[in-house]
Amino acid sequence: MQPWVGAACPDRPQPPASASFALWLNAVRLHCPLPAPGARLLAALAALGIAYRLATRRWRDPALHGEPLLVAVGSLDGPLEIVHNGALPAVGVAHIWVRPGDEVVIGQPAYLRQRFTFFR
Repeated sequence: MQPWVGAACPDRPQPPASASFALWLNAVRLHCPLPAPGARLLAALAALGIAYRLATRRWRDPALHGEPLLVAVGSLDGPLEIVHNGALPAVGVAHIWVRPGDEVVIGQPAYLRQRFTFFR
């Protein structure tokens, strides 16, 4: 799959919370405007110019067949996990939707174990 290349959330005036979501890349918090009132996470990253890389892999769970794996975002390289509004998403990265006021944490396991008790 083709990576999207760009700089992490460029310096912009912070939009009102109703038009943005909080994106954490490990411990770095970014206030990011949404390209629409609701958008797929990958579309929001692309619109913001935040580089990410996807890979394919064989999944043990047949329901995940064909789902991409997020292997890099910004300066973070995998392994990576995503926490969306305080919980692990029930869908693959290509199907995660962000809405105004959402919080998305993309992090490496060592950081996530410190931040979230369910990773311990």
